[in-house]
Amino acid sequence: MAGSRPAGVTLVFVIILIEGVLALIGGILGLFVKDMNMPLISALILILVGVVYLAVAKGLANGNSFSRLLVGLVTVIAFIGGIWTLLTASGQRLTGAVEALIAVIVLALLYSSKAKQFFR
Repeated sequence: MAGSRPAGVTLVFVIILIEGVLALIGGILGLFVKDMNMPLISALILILVGVVYLAVAKGLANGNSFSRLLVGLVTVIAFIGGIWTLLTASGQRLTGAVEALIAVIVLALLYSSKAKQFFR
């Protein structure tokens, strides 16, 4: 590691933890709450995304570059999903916009100049 963890990386770590927990809860609720009308595959993908976020969070906090790459890739997928929701799901546009915005913030913090030095 090139030095102490920048505040931006710590913030990303916290965001990743929150996103992971929320995705996991959302997927589990999608499996068991009939009123959500979530397709099984969507619930399972949401659970998978949550598990991936939580699994790499510790590595991210420790400066592991593979964890950074994995979080970056999953965040890009989350951004695409947020935009898709924003454009196609009229009742969930705010959710899609928030998801896309969080993804942009995470990517900006994860690939800032200070973060690049930390992950070297």
